[in-house]
Amino acid sequence: MIGPRHRRSQLPVQWVAWATLLTLIVCRGAPSTPGGQDRFLPTTHQVTTAAHVVATPRGPVRAWLYRPEGLTDVPTIVLVHGVHRDGADEARLRTFAHTLAAAGLMVLTPHIQSLADYRIEQDAIEIIGWSAKTLRRRFGRRVGVMGLSFAGGLCLMAAADRRFAPEIGYVLAVGAHDDLQRVTRFLLTNEIRTPQGETVYRKADPYGVLLLAYTYVEAIFPPTDREAGRMSLRFQLWGQPDQARLAAERMSPAGQAIITKLFEGDCAAVSPMILSQVAQRTAALRAVSPHHVLKHIHCPVFLVHGANDAVIPPSETQWLAQALGDRCRVLVTLAVGHVEVTAAATAAEKLEVAQFLGSFLAQARTIR
Repeated sequence: MIGPRHRRSQLPVQWVAWATLLTLIVCRGAPSTPGGQDRFLPTTHQVTTAAHVVATPRGPVRAWLYRPEGLTDVPTIVLVHGVHRDGADEARLRTFAHTLAAAGLMVLTPHIQSLADYRIEQDAIEIIGWSAKTLRRRFGRRVGVMGLSFAGGLCLMAAADRRFAPEIGYVLAVGAHDDLQRVTRFLLTNEIRTPQGETVYRKADPYGVLLLAYTYVEAIFPPTDREAGRMSLRFQLWGQPDQARLAAERMSPAGQAIITKLFEGDCAAVSPMILSQVAQRTAALRAVSPHHVLKHIHCPVFLVHGANDAVIPPSETQWLAQALGDRCRVLVTLAVGHVEVTAAATAAEKLEVAQFLGSFLAQARTIR
């Protein structure tokens, strides 16, 4: 567990580790049988990166387009950043996008401001969908969408939306949620319901409570403390604890006491207030939950989940797989934490993930 003064700077978007596995596939091939080698994408290419604009009904959205030089008719994919303040400019995301393009894919990374501000909202679904439309119009092929963590669930929702489904040919979701209300309750109670009807206890990562406190700051602090409380939580989410403490000094003693407990991983004082807000916002949470729309997804779906994920439990992927049936392929593995490839993963476990990613890339090449 990460201590309160040394938290990661964002809900993990560990694109570099995924890029390393992709490089294994591209450069050496991932063996599918003990004696064989499958070269899913056997060559690498020079990559051109250019600023791009995605037109949406709500206005233009800036993005980056990564193009493999010398190739024209190649798979296309929308790569969606997670809840990170840098959004599409996040360095590790850019590394992964570049690696995908070097492997022979056309990659578009739209900047989704709500996710950059640590909010999970419907506008993200629309931006993903309009990004897919942009790529389809420009390059002619159906488009893949890929997202980690909550972005994975939002990618599934875009694939289920009748406005965008014709453009989306495949999905890769890593550590995705099925029902945001269920995940929110888990982060506050350490309990999660499985598709088998069991209630499982799993210690939730305190980072999730920081996200919830930031989302529901109005319910936690009095008006005089809200601005400083929001800024303090934002700095903590950014991995800047010193600035977080300085911002908290502007709060009342009662507010400082609450935020100190949050930074120490103690959510007992705020859980009832947040749970009350969750109960009142069922419709809003449902609007960003794939659970109710999965029947509308008809393209191939690849689901990866960490077996010990403490932010979005692996039972969420079980829910997704139950609804998707034979439309999806699933890998639940100890090699993945909360979407990051873990340092403790064995070579065999990493290879299993690499093979799964290779199958995804092979599928991408066939979609038109």
